[in-house]
Amino acid sequence: MNDLDSLIRKYLPEVIAFRHELHKIPEIAGEEYKTSAFIREKLAQFPELNIQKPFLGTDVVALMGDPALPNLTLRADIDALPVEEKTDLPYCSTHKGFMHACGHDGHAAMLYGAILCLRELRSELKCSVRYLFQPGEEICAMAKKVVEAGALKNPEAAFVAGLHNWPKVPYGTISARIGAVMAAAGFFKIVITGKGGHGSMPKRAKNPLETAAKLVSGTKKIIPDGCVLTVCALNGGSNSNVIPEQAELQGTIRFLDPEAGEKMIEDFRNLCEELCKADEVQCDFQLDVPYPATINGKHGYELAKNCTVKYLGADAFTEMPESSMSSEDFAFYLQKYDGVFCHLGTGDKTANLHTDKFDFDDEVLERGIRFFVGLALDFQGDK
Repeated sequence: MNDLDSLIRKYLPEVIAFRHELHKIPEIAGEEYKTSAFIREKLAQFPELNIQKPFLGTDVVALMGDPALPNLTLRADIDALPVEEKTDLPYCSTHKGFMHACGHDGHAAMLYGAILCLRELRSELKCSVRYLFQPGEEICAMAKKVVEAGALKNPEAAFVAGLHNWPKVPYGTISARIGAVMAAAGFFKIVITGKGGHGSMPKRAKNPLETAAKLVSGTKKIIPDGCVLTVCALNGGSNSNVIPEQAELQGTIRFLDPEAGEKMIEDFRNLCEELCKADEVQCDFQLDVPYPATINGKHGYELAKNCTVKYLGADAFTEMPESSMSSEDFAFYLQKYDGVFCHLGTGDKTANLHTDKFDFDDEVLERGIRFFVGLALDFQGDK
């Protein structure tokens, strides 16, 4: 433990500087060219790393250790959001209209810190370690493509771990739960086509806005516990005395239990079709669920808890009180591999994720580094 303490003190300033540099150059999903180039340049100085050719263009994957040993894969996402930053930080975004508003710069920095420490502790490892800097978590759910491209093969991952900074969770603590950590997320677009007409003669028209309003109201009756169905946009018409021909609804669904989610989707589709039939209008119903629920198993949960208590302190682990209805493409790793996804608390003073004032205390990076390094030091591949 003393060795790890001294290593973290030694490298934390470099890790913080790494995070600040990434924060200045935020890039959205699939376009992380400067970001991945910066990370590759940093990793190239370490001969202990076997840096892989890109699997998807902007990913960075590096291997360390004997590939014959069980493989622990540590993952950090690296993409940013289309948000105009308003923090006035000295390391504020230099890319207008883009920002690391979800803290992925911090995730990458913690993984970099783990590399710095584990290089010097590699003689103590009983596993090989894959460092996965993943692009496109936001919007694109590129973890699915990462898995399909074989990035976690040769050697095959035995365990995959991920960590996400989380406001309002006690500062510096690791939080997890057995079962759903993050919800599945889907997005819908519904176009209702009726018959336009003059506002003074509604009986000669088929007003799609009326059907849309009934649909919005009707959704409240079909949402089971543990699910969300929210209409976020309703557009139709542009004139105060013209009934439009079309109305369009867009929104999102979230669910923790796949069966409940499928039932809600079926009921939603049926409701839409029934209302449209009754109102004699047409309906184009489109719905996609690109993010499955992120679900921790018992083994991954216990490994994370034990690691936290051992390397961060007896009070450093907190039981996640409830699942988050936001989504995370780490789900695709947990569908195929043993693993765990945890939250790293950034405290009450941190602005909410995905907002233009989001930032966190740099010192909390030390906690994430300690967690990643602890997992690697203790992992032997056994269940």
